[in-house]
Amino acid sequence: MITGTRYRMSAEVNRQANLASQLARAQSDISTTVRLQSASDDALSSARVSEIARMQAGGAVHKTNLESAASQASQVDGTLKTVASAIDRARELMLQGTSGTVNADDRKALVTELRGIVADLNAYRTQVDSRGQALFPETEALQIPIATDVRVAATSSRAKVFESVDTDNGTLDLATIIGNAADALAMDVDADRETAGQSALADINAAVSHVAVVRADQGVRGARIDAVREQLTSLATAQTEERSSLEDTDIGATVARVSALQLSLEAAQAVFAKVNKSTLFDILG
Repeated sequence: MITGTRYRMSAEVNRQANLASQLARAQSDISTTVRLQSASDDALSSARVSEIARMQAGGAVHKTNLESAASQASQVDGTLKTVASAIDRARELMLQGTSGTVNADDRKALVTELRGIVADLNAYRTQVDSRGQALFPETEALQIPIATDVRVAATSSRAKVFESVDTDNGTLDLATIIGNAADALAMDVDADRETAGQSALADINAAVSHVAVVRADQGVRGARIDAVREQLTSLATAQTEERSSLEDTDIGATVARVSALQLSLEAAQAVFAKVNKSTLFDILG
C-alpha cells in the first residue's frame, strides 16, 4: 500500500515538474521572443533558419555592393549629363562662330570659352568617385557582384566615354574635337576659318551623338542596378518574414499557453497537497 502510494506520488511529482519545466520554457520564449533556442526544439525549422541566415549573410554583402554600384552609377550619370551640356554649349558656340555675323573680338571670346570647355572635359575625364577611384577607369570597369552569379559594371571605361568618337576625320576624343573647334575659330584667314569651322562643327555633331549613346548606355546600366536593388530588397523582406515565422515566439499563443500551464500546475499542486495530507504519515513511516 505504502509502495503504491509512493509510486503515485512520485509520478505526480514528475508530472508537476514537467509542467513547471514547460511553464518556464514558455516564459523564456516570451522574454527572449525566440522559440527556437536549440536545434532539438524543431529540427526542420532550425535547419531552414540556418539556411536563411546564410542567404541573409550573402544578401548583406550583395546589398553593400549594390549600394556602392548605385552610388557610382549615379555619379557617372551626373557627370555625363554635365559632359553633354558642355558639348551642346560647344556646338552653340561653333554655330555662332561660323555664322559670319560675329567680329574678331567676339570670336576671341568664343575661342576662350571653347578652350575652357576643353579644360573641363579633361577634368571630367579623370574625375574620381567618393573612394578616390577613377570614375571612368582606364581599363575595363570593375565587374561588381550584385547577386549570385550576377555582376555589373557601374560605369564605362574612359576610352569608351571620352576617346572613341567616330568622325569624318577619324576616331577622336572629346577634348580634341572641341580643341580643334577653338583652333578653327582662331584662324585669321576667313576661307581657312570657314573650312576648318565646318569640319569642326561636323565633328562636334558626332560628339553630341556619341555622348547621347553613352548616356543611354549608362541609363540602362543604372536601371539594371536599381532593378536588382528592388529584387534584393523584396527577397530580404521575404527571408526576414519567413525566418521570423519559424524562429520567433508567437506571443499571443504563448501567453495563452502560459496561463493554461499555470492553471494546470496550480490545480495539480492543490490536489496533490489535499490528497496526500492524509497519507503523509504512511509515507514517512
